[in-house]
Amino acid sequence: MSLFIKKTELNTLPALEAVQAMEIYEALKTKDPNRLFLEDNIPTEYSVQVLAEIKRLESEMVSKMNGTFVTLVGSPAVPDEEGEFTTSAVPPTYFVVSTEANLVSSMDSSILTVATVVEDVRIWSDGNPDAEPSWAVYKASF
Repeated sequence: MSLFIKKTELNTLPALEAVQAMEIYEALKTKDPNRLFLEDNIPTEYSVQVLAEIKRLESEMVSKMNGTFVTLVGSPAVPDEEGEFTTSAVPPTYFVVSTEANLVSSMDSSILTVATVVEDVRIWSDGNPDAEPSWAVYKASF
């Protein structure tokens, strides 16, 4: 009997597009996701996606700047049955940042403009966006 079976419809949002994500990114500089939802009618799910992507890019950037981002995993020396090492250990390879353009080209995002995020992280790195550090000062801070 289908008299008491209720079928609830799920509202699904279309995929977040890059242009829309960058608009949300710029809006998040001055408003939190709740205000974006209430004042600008931007779904919270979109704000959460943009915030997650910002956090991922910032984490990758800081890891690369610290010199802890592994680009090639090393391998340990492997002994044979007699306990002798026939191969030597290969150390891991870490990403080395030389310029801001080099850093930007090494990162990617399907919804955000990486160059804008990298520049904003550098500008806000000292907590004072009015006196932004130059690339050399920012790089030297790591």
